[in-house]
Amino acid sequence: MTLSELKEFMLDLVVECFPAACVLWAEQYNAMHPLPQVTLKLKDMSTPRHPVHKVKEGIISAYYECTKILEVNLYTNSVSGGDGEIVVLDNPAVDELAMFLLFLQSEVGIDRMYAANICIEGMGPVRDLSELDRTHYRYRAMQEYTVRFMLEYKEGSASVHVPFAEEGWEPVREPIGYFEEVEIETEDIYE
Repeated sequence: MTLSELKEFMLDLVVECFPAACVLWAEQYNAMHPLPQVTLKLKDMSTPRHPVHKVKEGIISAYYECTKILEVNLYTNSVSGGDGEIVVLDNPAVDELAMFLLFLQSEVGIDRMYAANICIEGMGPVRDLSELDRTHYRYRAMQEYTVRFMLEYKEGSASVHVPFAEEGWEPVREPIGYFEEVEIETEDIYE
């Protein structure tokens, strides 16, 4: 998987969580799209100084555990009543963006990341960045995520290392719920 394919993977993951929203990269020149809208931005890649080396069949590979920061912005409309009146001033984008973090922690999100050999973790809180945009109130929420992946350098080319690509492993198709299948065993420690 190349870094461009990694970007496409993250875009597809966000589209899967927000199917009704227009999802696009913030760096692209775009016309104004109807809300809800999600913009993504990848920033700041860091790599370790010393990679892990592995020799397989006489070929030396270097593995770097890399991180990038993914910024996700969600823009939504206000919640209005039947006559066009604003019912509440709470930012619905904050709740919806918090659902993205729950999606990443669900079985489906974990399986998607496992198949791509990446990890996406939330960094800090979901921030309410609502603003008055000329004539109407524009609801916006933003959160940054740490994206961790293994970069493999072999025979002059670098790519995101996906060890499960050759095995034909497929992630689950339907969301099952994170805690539905958990059984807890307890014992009374005071007996």
